[in-house]
Amino acid sequence: MAIDLALIFASAIGAEILYHSLPNDLEGEFSHTIAAATFVAVLFVAAMRVQKLYSPNRLILMDDQARSVLSAWCGAFLILASGVFTWGVSHDLSRGDILLFWALGAATLLAHRVFWWAALPRALESGALRGRTVVSLTCEDAIPQRFVENLTRHGYHIVAHFHIPPNEPFVDEIIDNAISICRTSEIEEIVLFVDPERMSQLRSIAKRLRVLPLPVTFVPLGTLSQLFQRAHNDIGETVAIELQRAALSPAEQVVKRVVDIVVSLAALVLLSPLMLAAAIAIKLDSEGPVFFRQTRHGFSGRPFGIYKFRSMTVLENGDVVRQAEKRDARVTRVGYWIRRYSIDELPQLLNVLYGDMSIVGPRPHASSHDRYFMSAIEKYAFRHHVKSGMTGWAQVSGSRGKTETLEKIQKRVELDLWYINNWSIWFDFSIMVRTIFVVFSGRNAY
Repeated sequence: MAIDLALIFASAIGAEILYHSLPNDLEGEFSHTIAAATFVAVLFVAAMRVQKLYSPNRLILMDDQARSVLSAWCGAFLILASGVFTWGVSHDLSRGDILLFWALGAATLLAHRVFWWAALPRALESGALRGRTVVSLTCEDAIPQRFVENLTRHGYHIVAHFHIPPNEPFVDEIIDNAISICRTSEIEEIVLFVDPERMSQLRSIAKRLRVLPLPVTFVPLGTLSQLFQRAHNDIGETVAIELQRAALSPAEQVVKRVVDIVVSLAALVLLSPLMLAAAIAIKLDSEGPVFFRQTRHGFSGRPFGIYKFRSMTVLENGDVVRQAEKRDARVTRVGYWIRRYSIDELPQLLNVLYGDMSIVGPRPHASSHDRYFMSAIEKYAFRHHVKSGMTGWAQVSGSRGKTETLEKIQKRVELDLWYINNWSIWFDFSIMVRTIFVVFSGRNAY
């Protein structure tokens, strides 16, 4: 919190210095700038504290932090603008100065979050920074290792673990031991892991734990965890969980389409020299066309022609399309490099501009692969509930490259469905940023 305050005032002063070219112009402006900075700082920090966004386990949630910081920062400036207009003091503040203050402040506050996002997990995991001490109870013999690693990474330190047996006579004794540990140690929270088969015990266990003035957190296991990840809404007094998300609403489709047009146009302009160089290299390296068009299936299963730079000596687009393999003899010399850094995918910006694809979405497969996967994997067709994308959640989550086994394509489908069910415009932006790092790594690209 103190660092945020310092960054806000530093941004205000920095904006003042950058905006005014002569030192003697600054004397009459600093008092107004400091007043505006104080007003904005109080509103921003108050908003962040109310949402408890300064706790270590919240600071490492980058998507949550970025969204909250930008919302609180923009909200504080809107209130400032309203106040300035209402009080009639707009002549005391320079528009350029305030806009520069807003931009510098947003950049420094986000950079501050990036630092904590990178540093906190390591500090918490190594023990250099004190985590939240908890007692865990589970119906399993031990907590699944992935949960232990996740809790540790997010600042939770498990000081004691209790296994709740299925036999009722022993449950009370276990709960009594857990309560005793909590009363004699500085425990901050109780984490309760329960699988679907033991849900009947949840109410009685929670009732026994009410004697402790501690928060009790329920962590569902198995199919329950998947259910709780779904969006929910209220129908009167009834809680309803969304098992399958419908296609994006008209408003969401408009927002996503606007972003696609802006990003694709900007990328085409900025990357045009690279695309021109790639086209010339392809033409000089081997015989054949520069571009390659292949039939894919996008939104609602509609076919479209996807554009790519030709990277192979073959132009497969029929009932049999063999996926590229490592050291594939069909890949040309130039094709190796443009595939390694996904330069061959850049012409798909035209598909995005035309509306056949989106910047972010499930990656489309060749028609022959689509037909096979659809018959072999039950939920594969759900990928067509949104437009296909140049990049996607599966690609930035390690499921990139060849899908030679059903296990690999099943994993990709699960990640694609999670993206569809949890879509937001901020989620798209985070995937775009992560894609840059994935592309430069060149992993699983051949």
